[in-house]
Amino acid sequence: MPSLTHSKLAAQLLLTASALLFLTAAAPQSSQSPSSAFHEELLAEISPGAEVKQTLVSTHHLAWIEKIGDRRTVRLDGKPQGGSFDDIKYLGFSPDESHFAFFGKRASDWLLVLDGQEKSPGYSRITAVAFQPDGNSIAFCACRDKKCRLVADGADTGTGFDDISFARYSPDGKRIAFFAKRSKKWVAIVDGKELGPELDEVWFPSWGFNRASGKFFVTGRIKNDWIHVVDGVSTPGFQVINLLAFSHDGSHYAYGGANSKVGFRKQKILGSIVLDGHTVATYEGRGMEGAWLALAGEIEYMREGVRDLITDFHGVSAPEFDFEGKLVYAARRDKGDVAVFRGSEAGPGFDEILSPVAFSSDSKHFAYVGMRGDAFVEVLDDKPIRSISAGKHGPTGVGWIAISRDSAHLAFETVSGGDMFKAGRTKRALRSAVIDGQSGPEYNALALRNFDFDADSLHFSYEVIGADGDRDLVNVDGHESRLYDSVAGNRYLPDPKSIQFIARDNSRFLRVTYSLGPTSPLTPLTTASNLLQ
Repeated sequence: MPSLTHSKLAAQLLLTASALLFLTAAAPQSSQSPSSAFHEELLAEISPGAEVKQTLVSTHHLAWIEKIGDRRTVRLDGKPQGGSFDDIKYLGFSPDESHFAFFGKRASDWLLVLDGQEKSPGYSRITAVAFQPDGNSIAFCACRDKKCRLVADGADTGTGFDDISFARYSPDGKRIAFFAKRSKKWVAIVDGKELGPELDEVWFPSWGFNRASGKFFVTGRIKNDWIHVVDGVSTPGFQVINLLAFSHDGSHYAYGGANSKVGFRKQKILGSIVLDGHTVATYEGRGMEGAWLALAGEIEYMREGVRDLITDFHGVSAPEFDFEGKLVYAARRDKGDVAVFRGSEAGPGFDEILSPVAFSSDSKHFAYVGMRGDAFVEVLDDKPIRSISAGKHGPTGVGWIAISRDSAHLAFETVSGGDMFKAGRTKRALRSAVIDGQSGPEYNALALRNFDFDADSLHFSYEVIGADGDRDLVNVDGHESRLYDSVAGNRYLPDPKSIQFIARDNSRFLRVTYSLGPTSPLTPLTTASNLLQ
């Protein structure tokens, strides 16, 4: 049930029920040349006078919020859901897509609308609905009369709190949890019972039940330390931490954290790797200027909180687990270079490691991208394979990295950004998809998104967001579609073999299909073929 996150498309995509066929429809045959083989079919047009505020596409259904004047309504597969409202939030489908829910605001009350029927009394504040996996229950958190409670299957439960978070079920649907605020402290409520410790702040993007082990975890702050809590047990705290990584069986967890220590000449940054609640390695990052700058009225500070770690600066990267359960991370060594560690074994040194580590589906191989000077360096199984020249701004980062399902192809996105990009003021940068060592077109774009190899590892596709101003395109096997106002949802269809996506072109919404040719544009890696075959 993918959600269309591109803001332009989410703001204006309105499709009729026939649009749902794009998920399963057979691709039209085309005799066009590969460069013009994108076949367009009209799906719908924006209604005169209506503005679409949000769109949600699932495997079998389409829902959107439509605004006319100061009133908003919801349509599901073209049919109105409930009445009209002043505002609407939290469109959502159940996992099996048999139910659809949202909240609508009328006057000062938020009302639950479930399967087209207004089901609840009014609430002053609400959260999104949680659907029970493999079950029929629903839950949400809501406030009324200055008290907030969990509402399960329409009934208020438990005592009231000052504030409350959204609820989450465990993956098996047997447990449910949320966070409640009382006397300015947050505490987890799991299966109706408090599970400490109390937190000053909760990092709400990072909490829930691990899918493999069922462990309950949360990221939060106690005083000046950011910590993780796993099954009620607090881990070592840091000024900066990254998100938890769990092993594939869920039995182990790890994260990286960093603290700064201000000195007169230098401000040290010490980064640590924590495994199952115990610090197992500590490295010193590049650091910053010391306190003497304060004499001139200036001093540097490390940005605190939950964020990605930069190995050269913080000393360590975010750790991962390989399929064998070995801990994998990058660290800045005493000689000042950065290397990837897999267990106790270190790879070659670089100025920086720019990508996560990608593992092949058979777990026999791994790849990452390092930086040396002004070049991206492709590394397979700890062996540097080739260097890729960076754009005029130098190698800034790697957006994503992917190994094909047959382990014969490697792809990654090079990002070369200017000062505005490095300061976080824009996402626009020079971007290129490198596939088997060959750089594709360089785009001055906001993102190269949804890269994927097909199931047979013979074809590839990705979206270029902001390829020309605010306009997007899709690249399939090196062939570009024309520019559209928005694109989303590129996916492969198995029979006949093709790729389809949805595009908006002015007031029209199109299903665009590209028929994949009988031959593959990809050939197995040559330099590294002995590593990947």
